[in-house]
Amino acid sequence: MKSIIFLIMMLVMPSVVLAAQEPTDRVKLGVADIIGIASDSTLSLEQKKQSLSDVIEKHVDLQASAQRVLGKYWRQATDTEKRQFMVLLKGVLVDTYIVLLEKYDNQTVDYTSESIKKKVYATVDTEIHTKENIIPVSYQLYQRNNEWKIYDFVAEGLSMIRTFSKDYQSTLKKSGVTGLNEALAAKSAQK
Repeated sequence: MKSIIFLIMMLVMPSVVLAAQEPTDRVKLGVADIIGIASDSTLSLEQKKQSLSDVIEKHVDLQASAQRVLGKYWRQATDTEKRQFMVLLKGVLVDTYIVLLEKYDNQTVDYTSESIKKKVYATVDTEIHTKENIIPVSYQLYQRNNEWKIYDFVAEGLSMIRTFSKDYQSTLKKSGVTGLNEALAAKSAQK
């Protein structure tokens, strides 16, 4: 009986360890996945987009990102509007990263520090080393259900969340989340 319990514990432990990984581990896995896509010359553009979508699903807390992008409009949105916005935001992230992948030229990443606040918020600071310079990038993470996921990144002082939020403010003021969703869906359909 003890050996069966031990076997079950050994099978369960890897998933517990994975869920409890540190914020820097999450960022390292995400960066490795993206570099893997960027350096795979056998993938077509559509395959790269699908792979990016999978990586975003795995490493990004889309709900936390969406809440911060929409701000007060998140609380006013219906559940359907929220779900639709999260899907559209993932598409925007894929489109953003696909452009960055085209610029990938064997840059390296150093992980310089990690800080955790209130046990659920973390910042992982990195430096991207290019041939010409060093670019500081900070990843903001949130822990939900004992799992760290990225919700924002700040590159050279520019926050992805604040940038999207600022870009979407006029549409949100005029048409709310429904109008923003319609505008993002129309833009996505043009690609």
